[in-house]
Amino acid sequence: MDSTAKADSTELAEYAAMLRRRWWVVVAGAMLGLAIAGAGLVLLPKSYVSTAIVQVTATDPEVPKSNGGKNDFSLETEAQRLRSTEVTSLVQKRIGASDSPLALGRRVQVTVPPNSSVLVIEWAAASSGKARAGAQAFAEAYLQNRNQKAVQRLQSQAAVLEKQINDVRTKLATAGATQRRVLSAQINAFSNKLTDLQVAAANVDGGEIITSASPPAGPSSPDPVKFLPSGLAGGLLLGIILAIMYDRFDRRVRVAGDVERVLDLPVLLSIPQRRGKEELGLLPARSRSGQNFHELAHELTATLGHGNHVILVTGAAPGPGSSIVSVNLAAALARTGSNVLLVCANLQSPLAADLLGLHRGAGLSELLLARVELRDVVRRNHALPSLATITPGADVDLAAEMLQREQMARLIGSLREKARFTVVEAPSTELGADAQALADLSDAALIVVETPRTKYAQIRDGVRRIHRMGAAVLGAVVLPKQDEIAVTTPAPSLPREPRDMPPRRRDGSAGSGAQLPAPMPAPSAPKEPRRAAAHAAREPGPRRDPLTGEADQPRPRKHARPAAPDAGPLDDQDKPNDKTITLSKVNLDAFVPPDDAVSPAADTLTDKAAQKVNRPRPPEGGA
Repeated sequence: MDSTAKADSTELAEYAAMLRRRWWVVVAGAMLGLAIAGAGLVLLPKSYVSTAIVQVTATDPEVPKSNGGKNDFSLETEAQRLRSTEVTSLVQKRIGASDSPLALGRRVQVTVPPNSSVLVIEWAAASSGKARAGAQAFAEAYLQNRNQKAVQRLQSQAAVLEKQINDVRTKLATAGATQRRVLSAQINAFSNKLTDLQVAAANVDGGEIITSASPPAGPSSPDPVKFLPSGLAGGLLLGIILAIMYDRFDRRVRVAGDVERVLDLPVLLSIPQRRGKEELGLLPARSRSGQNFHELAHELTATLGHGNHVILVTGAAPGPGSSIVSVNLAAALARTGSNVLLVCANLQSPLAADLLGLHRGAGLSELLLARVELRDVVRRNHALPSLATITPGADVDLAAEMLQREQMARLIGSLREKARFTVVEAPSTELGADAQALADLSDAALIVVETPRTKYAQIRDGVRRIHRMGAAVLGAVVLPKQDEIAVTTPAPSLPREPRDMPPRRRDGSAGSGAQLPAPMPAPSAPKEPRRAAAHAAREPGPRRDPLTGEADQPRPRKHARPAAPDAGPLDDQDKPNDKTITLSKVNLDAFVPPDDAVSPAADTLTDKAAQKVNRPRPPEGGA
């Protein structure tokens, strides 16, 4: 199939989809056409038509004999004679019509069937009786006028012959014997011809009515057989035109083809609205929509090339579409074996964390507010080991303005060095400048379009804002509106501890907050070796970065509290956690204030982060 045929088929498919989308407009137009046709049948005046058929014959019996049996008249000429004033005047007198003879001539319908010598006369009137009287009157008036004309013509010919006979008889009185014989012969010939003319004039017959007019059984107009189908066809045509106009003037995106047709923006992925309404959430890898996201992931990998990249996912209109797309895109990239980090920068929407089964604890908000370390906010889902996630956090109102500051730029720069792909879920471009600020830190961007929520102007403005920041808009991801679609949330990766429960050790035993028997004191043992032994017993080995798999070099935490010289064994907060991520290249100085004061919002953090921030300060003088 060539490109022209493919374009034509695509255009036809778009029109078919548009008609399916606006079917109610087409149906309304068809119903309107039928209603108008029905109203016409009831309200329009009834018209009855009666028909009379007249056969036309020659009025001079000698003409057909001399012309080889052909008539000396034209039926088209006779049809015009039927509409003449002489005939219509006779009709006016017969039916007592108030119309003028000219108006009657315009109303009568005369047709000449081919290869025939008949005239079909039709007369329409408001009642069947008047219709029959009019048609019959025209037929009789026409024949009367035709016979009168024939008689007048024959009589004029007879008068000429009589004059000739009289002239011959005058000459006969003075003629000689020989001339008298010639003149007598002329008189006899003229007399015979005169006799024939007189006989013809007495028996003239210009035609006959072979079908007399009869009262019609019903009105001929308006005809239901013609009106109703015509009204339906006209209504369908009107409905199609209105549907096209309504669709063209509609400012909302209805199908993915509208994005390419109106905005010339390529559609990288389109999830159609199905009757079954496939639930959108963290889609299974082998589902149809999940495979579509895998194709998108491969296209992005091939387009961006080698190296580490930051991909921005934002919606043209506010809605959950950007969260769904960012989660599934990050999952699809992670299934290819790449290290992927999902940054939930849409602080007002915890949907991404819910889709991945991550509890709503400390996250990006607390990280930007310098309340926690980066290793404490990176979480994972057990089903996607190569996907790390930074959830929005709890204090989103306080951290809302931090997305446009230098702290966010430093964080994205550090994450870029560690992860193959960093997927940033940004707020909608219509809600503010957050998406623009994040676009300045990204290599490429995807615009999420929810149909039919998103408008063309929103997409156009969003693309223009991102282009101004230097990020390349690769295309759009189109999916149906998610307000009324149930979201599939997977099971959380790890059980969440209640607030009133103490932290647990890795082996499942109770932490330091549990009511355990106090150990027997060992006064002879020095404190420092005991602390070192406790560290050696609890340290499982070097901490590894889950993004790269490399061993993370231990370094002192900037905001760690100094331990008292006689402090007891370390609690679980000092133990390394394999479920967290440590990025050695992150400049935590930009996030941690010099004075490590107790956070007033520590109750909104996770258990571990809250214990870390609100840990009581040990006395400066030791135990």
